[in-house]
Amino acid sequence: MFFIAAFFLNSDFITTIFLRVLLWINEMVVRKKIFIKGVVQGVGFRPFVYKIASKNSLVGFVRNDSNGVFIEIEGKSEDIELFLKEIHTNLPPLAKIYTIDIEDIPVKNEENFKILNSNRSNKKTTLVSPDIATCKDCLKDMKNVAKYRDYFATNCTNCGPRYTIIKTLPYDRINTSMSKFQMCGSCQKEYSDPKNRRYHAQPISCNSCGPILDGDIKIFAEYIKKGEIVAIKGIGGFHIICDSTNDKAIRKLRKYKNRPTKPFAIMCKNIEQIKSFAKVDKKEEETLLSKEAPIVILKKKQILFYQT
Repeated sequence: MFFIAAFFLNSDFITTIFLRVLLWINEMVVRKKIFIKGVVQGVGFRPFVYKIASKNSLVGFVRNDSNGVFIEIEGKSEDIELFLKEIHTNLPPLAKIYTIDIEDIPVKNEENFKILNSNRSNKKTTLVSPDIATCKDCLKDMKNVAKYRDYFATNCTNCGPRYTIIKTLPYDRINTSMSKFQMCGSCQKEYSDPKNRRYHAQPISCNSCGPILDGDIKIFAEYIKKGEIVAIKGIGGFHIICDSTNDKAIRKLRKYKNRPTKPFAIMCKNIEQIKSFAKVDKKEEETLLSKEAPIVILKKKQILFYQT
């Protein structure tokens, strides 16, 4: 009876000890090595990792390599749990995680979190994002920000060229067709600011430091109106252009390209223009207006012409 009574008298004490042990575990500083595979390069993933690590008072580093993204993270156990949860639930719009491997490693007692230069290897297995249509924020910048006004190559971590400019992995500016364009001071500032959406956006450029259109665009427009075929070199290749309403120009292009029947893609100003000559259902409209903005095959409207 005495021992049973003693046990009940000390149950609160045992509970207190148990809770303190749990608290001590959560307060423990640990370090983890994390390797992530998926679409995690060229999509703002490293800046994303930097931001959530800083938000949760964690230290360590993140870097690209030819196979994915490598992270070492150090801090309180509960803060690392929050970090890992946000990696899964709050990804950048273009990122996709396929596998994530986590391993406990010794604490290094670092003082901050860094984005390190990429690690290169002969084995290259990571995925690269496709080119993404210009986002709404960048379209606003093209109207309202002087350095980006009417600049065709305006982009950020959420949009712009990816696949068409890359030469090799990992995805860094030096490995793209943008490597020969040195950033101006203004672009370098945006590129280096963790709070800016162009933080580590590899193709960043503006009217002062990036690719420019040689020649007067109005002259090209006049050639197109006259039924000529023109070629415009973009960041990732050449665009062959003619007036899609000019039958003679289309026949000429089909002859040059040896494409007697295969459809050509048509560039349109907006969804309203597309709907003026094609049938567009809800799914097709969602696809056309998606961030990928792919070529979509549509059914042509039956347009009747009346003689007066």
